Amino acid sequence: MPIPLHQVLERIFRPSSNAVRQVVAVPRSVAEQIPLVDSVAVISVTAPEKLQASLAAFEHVLRLSFADVDFLSAEMTKRRQAKLKAAFTAQQAGTVLAFVEALPQNIRTIVVHCEGGYSRSCAIALALADIYGYEADRASLGEANPSVLRTLKDVAFMKLNAKKGRK
Repeated sequence: MPIPLHQVLERIFRPSSNAVRQVVAVPRSVAEQIPLVDSVAVISVTAPEKLQASLAAFEHVLRLSFADVDFLSAEMTKRRQAKLKAAFTAQQAGTVLAFVEALPQNIRTIVVHCEGGYSRSCAIALALADIYGYEADRASLGEANPSVLRTLKDVAFMKLNAKKGRK
């Protein structure tokens, strides 16, 4: 279930004291209401047929556009098949990881949004929590898109192995 605005603002303005970066998944409607805060970065996910979200002028924003389709699902309906050409890619996963790794230390919260705030954004938030150890409310991330989650984790694993191979 998406997190309401007041809870998101509470997390932004009262981050945990353990100095671990946090990641929050929200719907577009909430992301568009978040005020400009220097310690916040945003990953903005829109559907290919939608306009970009109207966000505050955050310094660190990554905008992505991809369909909410689980290409790992055994049930491939015609509707899902039609969305496959716009599905999340390994290249986009690499872009997400590079964006996060380049964020300055003062960024305490990464807000990830998609249209509804429960599938694509939750997958990205959950992957970042798993890959980087970021604090996340895992109970609110239960409907994460499995394909997006798997692709991010696979690309992160490949990057890690590539780094090890160069040593």
